[in-house]
Amino acid sequence: MGGLNRPILTDLSEAITWARERWDRQRPVPVRLHEARTTEGALGAPRFSHAFASALDANPAAVMTDAHTQPCGHPLLAGSQATRDCPECFGIGIKDVTVDRYRYPMTLALSRLSNALPVRRTYPHPYLAIVTLAEHGWDAHATARSLDLGWDMAEAHLLRSLRQLHARYQEGPIARVSWTEKSASQQNAESWSAA
Repeated sequence: MGGLNRPILTDLSEAITWARERWDRQRPVPVRLHEARTTEGALGAPRFSHAFASALDANPAAVMTDAHTQPCGHPLLAGSQATRDCPECFGIGIKDVTVDRYRYPMTLALSRLSNALPVRRTYPHPYLAIVTLAEHGWDAHATARSLDLGWDMAEAHLLRSLRQLHARYQEGPIARVSWTEKSASQQNAESWSAA
């Protein structure tokens, strides 16, 4: 998940800036939880609204397909005949590419972080630390007071928590996996048999 071009979060202010810039890439929270004047079930509770029911059933790893135009690599091929016969762009020089991306990458990263084991039991869970930081308007000192941590401990813990979130954050592209592709064990067996 890391990737080679990912920024390294060297200090807390840089980590907070990174998280704040991506915080809005979450699934929106529904405003209305129940439908008015409806009942459901044996106890007669109001029925969930469609938006709330879909939020409850939602998968944080929901994917969307994104199409964009990019330059074609055919100029790297030798000869003028290769550029005219390029099957991707037909000599135009640009091509359409379809890429799968996560619809709500921050929601997915927070979901993954919520399942992580805490570093120590004396510190709050990294998920709780980040959510508390966001609730306090990204003010690290107010978050430290809220979590009842001294500043030195809070600064190190918040930076560690944001780095853990950063390691789990991924927008895409997502590699498409075909059911017809060979598994890793099949590929290993074939490479061993060929040797």
